[in-house]
Amino acid sequence: MPRGSGKLAGAISRLERDRFWPGAIAQALQQWSRTANRPSLGLSGGCGCTFCSPYYLTDERGVLEAAMHALAPQAARELRCLVKPLDDLYIAKTWSDPLASPDAGW
Repeated sequence: MPRGSGKLAGAISRLERDRFWPGAIAQALQQWSRTANRPSLGLSGGCGCTFCSPYYLTDERGVLEAAMHALAPQAARELRCLVKPLDDLYIAKTWSDPLASPDAGW
């Protein structure tokens, strides 16, 4: 898996200290990579919500999205460069929800 720069690591560390928990972004990126490569694993317990699967603890793509919006522009851009290939892979391996609003985001 590609890694970010030292500047990105510092920005993420500060963001995790303020808004998440230590290692949250790395954990989310690793889990999103697993899900993107094997989408069936991410949804094996239902739709992914805690009602369908009580073992589903974190919306990893949501954590990444929140981080990309909270980081400074340069760090956010670098994180997007790490996330985008995974998003593209996930989209290529799944069907979109025809009932989902186009404004829903991830």
